[in-house]
Amino acid sequence: MSRASTSFSLVITVQNFLTPLAVPFGTPPHGFGSRAIAVIPAGTSVATFGGTATTHSTFAQYDAERRSRSIQVDTNLIFLGPPTREPGDSINHSCEPNCGMRNATTIVAMRDIAIGEELTFDYAMSDASNYDEFDCNCGTAMCRGRVSADDWRLDTLRNRYKGFFSPYIQRKIDAERHRSLLTKRDVEEMLASYDRQPVLALRNALRKCFGMPHATWETLIELVTQQPHEISLLLSLNTNALDNLLKTLNETRGAGL
Repeated sequence: MSRASTSFSLVITVQNFLTPLAVPFGTPPHGFGSRAIAVIPAGTSVATFGGTATTHSTFAQYDAERRSRSIQVDTNLIFLGPPTREPGDSINHSCEPNCGMRNATTIVAMRDIAIGEELTFDYAMSDASNYDEFDCNCGTAMCRGRVSADDWRLDTLRNRYKGFFSPYIQRKIDAERHRSLLTKRDVEEMLASYDRQPVLALRNALRKCFGMPHATWETLIELVTQQPHEISLLLSLNTNALDNLLKTLNETRGAGL
């Protein structure tokens, strides 16, 4: 990993990688894939998705083909695929995969993979944004028919892929289990401290609503809204934006956030 700067505009890139036990190949109608040329034992790291760290707003400016070769690593952080396809980019989706996520960008063999088998993973293991939703034609018995940003929510997949979700998706799964509505006491405490410490008051309330006890203010705001203008206002601590968020939390006690 290389760090080009230590300023706010820090550029982070991750090196693309494909195991020498596999080679990329053309896969009509998918485009490209990777096939094992030797037995790949379970637990082997088979590919790392390379690219440049970017936010949703910047990410949206790139063409669909390059965006399809990207991977989400946090709420508002995506590793954009390199300008031209590299070997590690050629790993297709399957609803019955033989690979899973080892960490934020690396996939690992979930079982022994035989010579000639295509390497696949389920996009539900890593992504929760709609930039790469599509009708699926993986042809497996477990095919869902369509791959969507909310597939990680399916209980069947959570059970099937336990231990093979990316850290980002696992955090979302854990948060779903712990999120809750604000109680009357929570609201009273939020209102009592808002005038003195508005960000702290709102942050504590949002952490409970989203089930994320250690989330930063920035992460919570990205969960509250995906509108760049609204995010900007809240991050700049605009008084009206903060007051509106307080009103929403007070009136709904976190419902629907």
